[in-house]
Amino acid sequence: MGNILIKGTFHVVGQSPDADSVKFRAANPALWSKIETDNRAVFERNLAADNGVIQLRLQGIDALETHYSPPPLRAPDDVKDKRLANFTEPVTGGYKQLAYMGLYSTGELLNMLGVTGVKWRTFGKSTYISEANVSSGPVTGVIKTKLQDAIPGYIITNDVEQNGRPLAFVFAGDANVEDGATISVDQLAEMVALSVNYRLLQRGMVYPLFFMGLPGKIRRKLGDAAQAAYDAARSLPNGLITPADKVTSIWQIDQSLQGMEIPSLDVLCNDKALFPYLFRKLVRHYYRTQMEYYWDGLRGKVPVNALPTLLNLVGFYRDENPFVFVISDQDFLRLKDVVEVDEHHLRMLKAPHDLVMLS
Repeated sequence: MGNILIKGTFHVVGQSPDADSVKFRAANPALWSKIETDNRAVFERNLAADNGVIQLRLQGIDALETHYSPPPLRAPDDVKDKRLANFTEPVTGGYKQLAYMGLYSTGELLNMLGVTGVKWRTFGKSTYISEANVSSGPVTGVIKTKLQDAIPGYIITNDVEQNGRPLAFVFAGDANVEDGATISVDQLAEMVALSVNYRLLQRGMVYPLFFMGLPGKIRRKLGDAAQAAYDAARSLPNGLITPADKVTSIWQIDQSLQGMEIPSLDVLCNDKALFPYLFRKLVRHYYRTQMEYYWDGLRGKVPVNALPTLLNLVGFYRDENPFVFVISDQDFLRLKDVVEVDEHHLRMLKAPHDLVMLS
């Protein structure tokens, strides 16, 4: 499967970008057909729904979650039609990690695209950019109208993930390469240090997240950038005790490798940084245990006055214990072998950049 370079424009006003996703319009929409993917149908639906603008998922990185909701669960047959007036079904919610750091990291991505002076607006459950100062494109200056911004840039992509988002390396400005050109792995390895993906890792704004489809030459460069950012943050004199208004890197506040007590999800949403891949799994586990308690309440097996708020990690690997490839060991292990959990404690035994996820 070849890497395709696609030129176009980024769009942020009226949108909700974060540090690992942003909207993009291809200058030549016909080039999307060159991507070989099993997720063509959902991609085409998304593209049509947004009039040719598509949400990208930046390859090789994972930002703190700004609005994660676990998928709903199907109720067992014996309770699916039951309700209790004083017992409300758990809601999936929009869980976020350390809002101040998520906003800071998103701001860095926008700066790399030449966007400053960003103002955010919240309307209902949606938070979006209501205006921004754009430095390049056909319309510059302060823009307040959705899609009036057209920030020039290009992406290199070779697949679409299951939610219909192209997996992409993102670049600001113009490329001295023909639109639609096939980019070899060696060429991409030479170019990757100019990508927003790499620069965000280098700045300590995001975590590395590697899947099997990412070539080793690219993965090693991204991993080196993440390691350098980690080392730089850990050398600072105030380290983990840095106050929120002084934090400039996720590695100043991350506790994935040191281990952490997690009595509730509030700790992960407001106090401690955790590898987002694990945060999403923790939220799914929490939601499942909440729903199971709710269903037992409908069955009359537990008190129905309130749902439990504690996060108990017993059974964390009951449904999700995928294989991962550990680079330093050159071996496939189960996730439980590299991430220790007990009732209220979690610790990663391997750094995020040492892992390649299979799913």
